[in-house]
Amino acid sequence: MPASQPKNPATVLVVDDDPFIRATTGTILRSRGFKILQAGNGLEGLDMFRVHSPDLLIVDLKMPVMNGLELLSRLSDATPRTPVLVISGAGGLDEAIDALRLGAWDYLVKPIVAPTVLHAVDKALERAALIRENEDYKLNLERQVQQRTLELQKANRELEHQFLKQQKLGIIGTLAGGMAHDFNNILSSIVFSTELIRDAIAARETPEQEDLDRILRVCQRGTSLIRSVLHFTGKMHEEFSLFSIRDTMTETLDIIRGTTPSRIEIEAQLEQNLGALFGDPVHLQQILMNLTNNAVHALADTPHPRIKITAHVHQEPDSRLLITDPESMLVVITVADNGVGVPEDNLPRLCEPFFTTKSRDEGTGLGLFVTQKIVKTLRGKLVFSGNAEGGTSVQVCLPASARLLPDCTECLTVPEIRGCAERILVIESDPEVRASICSCLAKLGYQTWQADNLDRGREMILKDPARMDLILAEESPASQLDELCATIQRFNPRIRILLTSVSPLHNLAPSHQAVCQVILKPIDMLSLGQALRRCLSHCHCKI
Repeated sequence: MPASQPKNPATVLVVDDDPFIRATTGTILRSRGFKILQAGNGLEGLDMFRVHSPDLLIVDLKMPVMNGLELLSRLSDATPRTPVLVISGAGGLDEAIDALRLGAWDYLVKPIVAPTVLHAVDKALERAALIRENEDYKLNLERQVQQRTLELQKANRELEHQFLKQQKLGIIGTLAGGMAHDFNNILSSIVFSTELIRDAIAARETPEQEDLDRILRVCQRGTSLIRSVLHFTGKMHEEFSLFSIRDTMTETLDIIRGTTPSRIEIEAQLEQNLGALFGDPVHLQQILMNLTNNAVHALADTPHPRIKITAHVHQEPDSRLLITDPESMLVVITVADNGVGVPEDNLPRLCEPFFTTKSRDEGTGLGLFVTQKIVKTLRGKLVFSGNAEGGTSVQVCLPASARLLPDCTECLTVPEIRGCAERILVIESDPEVRASICSCLAKLGYQTWQADNLDRGREMILKDPARMDLILAEESPASQLDELCATIQRFNPRIRILLTSVSPLHNLAPSHQAVCQVILKPIDMLSLGQALRRCLSHCHCKI
């Protein structure tokens, strides 16, 4: 059955030096609704093809100026999609074969009759339409595959992110019991030491220095625990910077010792100069916590369980270990246990997603997979091996910087923390904290005024703008801080602001020129005194 007439009539270019054949062929095709173009030789036909881009060509092989074979060779790029029918005379079979080799779709033998022409044209146009549909389908399919691939990659990233968050919450659950125990110990130490100091004062005796030092030590430990929990719960702002490897590991080891079952011995050996990493310290904390948790599971049935955590600068070249920057030094952190170990064949598979050596109700097979992802954010590598004690050793190989970059050399070399009777407004909602800060400031030689919120502080500034040199304020909603800074800018731009925060969100300070620094609670006298001197000497580095 002939093809149905297209909505937009197809254009057919007839190229033949015989006017009668051109006219006859055109009449036949017009009767079926085709649009006809005509050319008297191959050169004219080539020009018309370039101008009109017809849907089909009917080309005579024998023509002056440019014959059909040469025209076909010129159209070689177009013939795979545009049908070309050639017309040959009787006995011109060899020429027709040459034309087919050059890209012609079919050939017609003179004399041309209407049914033959119409059948050949319908057949060629149907084939061309199928080719275009197939190409469009393939193109659309490729687009769909690409789109679906992007969607799967996005879903995979979201899944990894969600698992990472769930893993953090799981770690917090593990920490909860150990932290309750640690904080009770901290509070007990503070209570006992305070009672001893109070009794000594009541008896008009000098308090023991050790009792006073003990209170400071256990408070610092509590501060470390709180910061770690804020990191893991996402309450602290994630910001990449240079951080000390040894300091971060020491803080994390305190948590590990407090949360690991007491029957397991934790041994740690850290070199002094481990340099710094560029990243988020919580990533290194999470790596250590994850690897230690894995080691704890491996020690379930071990009579004398032990986990050894070491960190050293690797001096000798080793092809197994990764170093991406020739200017960096290679720091190797090792977490080793004396458990049952992992079969040699399984070591290369430990970071594969959903592969686990634990029972189904104990492991998901994603812990080490996520750990490896975190290690890669620090440009590092995980290496697994058996050890002499029969257990498993995991090496975390990290390219570290040999130097720690201070934020401001001038700030870090301030020799004196005492004030010179500068006037400070303390804005703090907690009356006990406010009273303690004012007592410390008075001892350091400052004059103080107090307010329990930013609005009250603004009122005091408006009454006497020249009265204040600096405002020590707790972190508050951004809108209130905006109003306070606007008031200062209008009435006394010389006043500086020192913010105290439970969570060091570094993006608070840079948006306000008056804010010279953000310091983290709890605050001790030394860090407060140094921060005040930085601000009052007009150093605006944000720490």
